[in-house]
Amino acid sequence: MRLSDRSPLAIYALAAVLALAELAILWQALHPNVSADYRAYYIDRTTTCLPQPVTGAYVLGTELNFRSGGDETRELRPCGWSGPAGDGMHSVGETSRLRFAIGTPQPLTLMLELTGVTLPGPAKQRVVISVDGSKIGDIAVTPDKTERFTLAIPAKALGESGFANIGLDFPDAINPGKRVSNTYWRSVKLTAASLSPAQPG
Repeated sequence: MRLSDRSPLAIYALAAVLALAELAILWQALHPNVSADYRAYYIDRTTTCLPQPVTGAYVLGTELNFRSGGDETRELRPCGWSGPAGDGMHSVGETSRLRFAIGTPQPLTLMLELTGVTLPGPAKQRVVISVDGSKIGDIAVTPDKTERFTLAIPAKALGESGFANIGLDFPDAINPGKRVSNTYWRSVKLTAASLSPAQPG
């Protein structure tokens, strides 16, 4: 049967079904069902760090060497790092993350050994450090100077996942060249890190 032979009611019904299908597709396009990290990276563009699955396997209290030839740290780095190189793991973008398996939440001490990049930019690189989304401190890293920073992590800042998700945000990240995406901006180099149970008192 040709379309012209159909009743007007059938044609209108078919048109309505097609219109509803198109509206459903448009709704999905405008309101995609994606994770918060995916939305922040691809849709809202509020972060330069899209976490990848890592195990976070780690023995509390172990100091790790993030330089080339040092410890294997791939499973601790969800996103925001390039390397390793001889001078450490280079941050890329405006945020980098680390993930440590910790078991039961407890007070911890985070140690980070960092060096500021030597690109033209501010005299210090500010780094805002958070755990599971809660800010625990700010530090200032000097270009071409390696320093150790320790920060206390209260047990209440940790979730029940069994992991400590460390965020490093770089408000002064440096654009290394013209027309370079902010996902490649530079700030610091990580050379060592540890997460240890806090000492009593």
